[in-house]
Amino acid sequence: MVDIATFAYLPLVSLILGALSGFVAGRWIGTKGLLWLIGLTSAGALVLIVMLTGVGTGEEEQAFGPFVWLTGAVLPFLFAVIMGGVGGRSLAGRAAHD
Repeated sequence: MVDIATFAYLPLVSLILGALSGFVAGRWIGTKGLLWLIGLTSAGALVLIVMLTGVGTGEEEQAFGPFVWLTGAVLPFLFAVIMGGVGGRSLAGRAAHD
């Protein structure tokens, strides 16, 4: 179904896409768009966390998918969006002064 390369490259791709989307939102869309992006990503993380808390004893196999998506995609994307957004807002502020 899925080979090991998917799990190895998922955080890397998520970091790159998150940094790019955070930078674009921070630089050109504005603070409101950046906050929407962070909020929607946080809501997705919250859904996965709720799914993980619903896993009962003896059903540990059901936790694998949400755990991989949470730790391998959503949380790195959220971190990169925040960092990219900070950089984008910094460049937007600098461009406004020049």
